[in-house]
Amino acid sequence: MLSSKIKILLIAFLFSSPTLLKAQNSANIGIGAEIGLPSGNFSNLSGIGSGASVKADFPVTENFALTLNAGFMNFFGRRNQLFNVQDLTYAPLKAGLKYQLGESFYAEGQLGAALPLNKNQKTLFVWSPGIGNQFKLSGGNKLDLGIRYEAWTGKNNMIGLNKSDSKGFVGIRFAYLFGL
Repeated sequence: MLSSKIKILLIAFLFSSPTLLKAQNSANIGIGAEIGLPSGNFSNLSGIGSGASVKADFPVTENFALTLNAGFMNFFGRRNQLFNVQDLTYAPLKAGLKYQLGESFYAEGQLGAALPLNKNQKTLFVWSPGIGNQFKLSGGNKLDLGIRYEAWTGKNNMIGLNKSDSKGFVGIRFAYLFGL
């Protein structure tokens, strides 16, 4: 169940984004689907994750933009005859910088927090470098395909299954960008 703090943060972000975007001529907002491929010790807990996100870009200069990202991510827990790992469900909230390397190719880095949506999970620190490409569509809209490495770091309550306090994964995001 979502705590009241998380609900308030998500609602505030979603309602303030359109107001902030109107202040920028070339800002955009993207709605996307995500896939997470766990790496390292995290792959012992989950084989795959899926989710969705909303990401806004606010241009600062011609090549730099500030980014805000809010989403939902669920990593499906591994199950077999010996153990049954609970799904890891979080709402990542991130902010970062995006640099245009070319007309459509970019690199970005983001920092933030992954807020737990299940019991017995704790808020985790998030860091994420990535690259992507945007494909122009008619009407000024774009498709955005991005790939990143994302790590969630912090204490967890799952004793014995994951000795590391980090959960790392390769994230793939496919989004539709609306020019505003």
